[in-house]
Amino acid sequence: MVVSGRRWIAGIGALALLVGLLVGFAGQAAAGTVTGQIRNASAGCMENSNNSTATNNAQWLNTCGTNLGQQWSRWSDGTVRVQGRCVDTLNGGTTNGTRVVLVVCSTTSTSQKWTIAASGVIQNQKSKLCLAPQNNKIAAKVVITVATCVTTAAQRWTVPALSTPDTTPPPTTTTTVPPTTTTTAPPTTTAPPTTTVPPTTTTTVPPPTTVPPTTTTTVPTTTTTTTTSLPPQTTQTWDSSFTSAGLGTFDDTPWNDVGADAPVIVDSPVTSGAKAAQFTMPGGGTRTEIVPTTAEFSEGQDRWFRFSFFLPAGFPTQVTTWQVITQWKNDGTGSPPLEVTVGGGNLNLEGGYGYPAGPRTFAQPLAPAVTGQRTDLVLHVFFSRDPAKGTVDVWNNGTQVLAGYRPAGGTLYPTDKKNTATSSSYWKMGIYRDSAITQQARYTIESAKVGNTRAQVDG
Repeated sequence: MVVSGRRWIAGIGALALLVGLLVGFAGQAAAGTVTGQIRNASAGCMENSNNSTATNNAQWLNTCGTNLGQQWSRWSDGTVRVQGRCVDTLNGGTTNGTRVVLVVCSTTSTSQKWTIAASGVIQNQKSKLCLAPQNNKIAAKVVITVATCVTTAAQRWTVPALSTPDTTPPPTTTTTVPPTTTTTAPPTTTAPPTTTVPPTTTTTVPPPTTVPPTTTTTVPTTTTTTTTSLPPQTTQTWDSSFTSAGLGTFDDTPWNDVGADAPVIVDSPVTSGAKAAQFTMPGGGTRTEIVPTTAEFSEGQDRWFRFSFFLPAGFPTQVTTWQVITQWKNDGTGSPPLEVTVGGGNLNLEGGYGYPAGPRTFAQPLAPAVTGQRTDLVLHVFFSRDPAKGTVDVWNNGTQVLAGYRPAGGTLYPTDKKNTATSSSYWKMGIYRDSAITQQARYTIESAKVGNTRAQVDG
């Protein structure tokens, strides 16, 4: 999720690879390279999160689409590849729950080799554990791990047909691994400008991996996929539950820590016996955020949010550039449709800079940014790409401060003009700000909730 200078924003036993039993997917990325989705029986697809090629970038389950992070290839050496790199267990780990990550391909690492069973499970050859969403949960943005092999729908996958090399003899017998000199930093989201619009850049994707040689010359027949979505939610409730669960109700998203440590659980500064999540951003840092483990928000959904936090004395409330404390981020690159910022002495509702057809920026002051006491924000959002339908209502400490506001770009929009199939947003919270800010910022999130009604988030 990148625009420069702005925010951005994972036994059955070893079986032979059974090409005839596997489902082939979309076309060829190079001669003999068959690419397509890795989709489980619950209609979720494995995705290289945020299309980042950074070493140890997490893999997650997401709505099936056509973006680069879902264009997988499978090779006769046992590797599974995307964007010129290979999936592995984190640090070659073999324990249940180890995250599945993206790394430079290796010709010797058994933790990069996977066996596809007739039942559909994908078994890691080193750990003998199987590819699975964390806790076999089916929801967008759930990280992919390795876990005890079971034939639940979450672990039954269809994969692209086996890739084969070009019939042209290679110049040498040495397999070329993906280059290691070009590493794209994890994506970042963007924020609306305050005085000047920062220059934009594009994310660089590493060049394709040289196809490894094999003795097979026949390219399997492929079929074209259609875009599907994870099952829609008619009801949705979620609670941060810091006191009882720590950070257990949040996804594992380490790329959200840039120039700052990850948040920690501390005693609440305002509620005796309660716990809170504390975020600390040093001067010059950029990001320390967490992502709730809950489904994304899509067209026509009507949702309520409670966001309760504590700004201590000394929090830099008077900054004149962007400083986000929570955002509803669109998938992929680009600035979010909705965010709450602290600046100019106020809490502000902002967004629209990343609108595909050009900025549709807005900045609505909500209330003074008060330090030394708990602040309770309640937001009611109707999610829609249609500016005539998308609305936001906001209450600050029980008093309504914004009613029926309609952002010019809607409350939901895709990453760019080509990415209309994944027009959805997810919630992030913490600190994300301009690295030009030199003051340290520290605050706690006391609680956060999602619901379908006001009653579900009150209290």
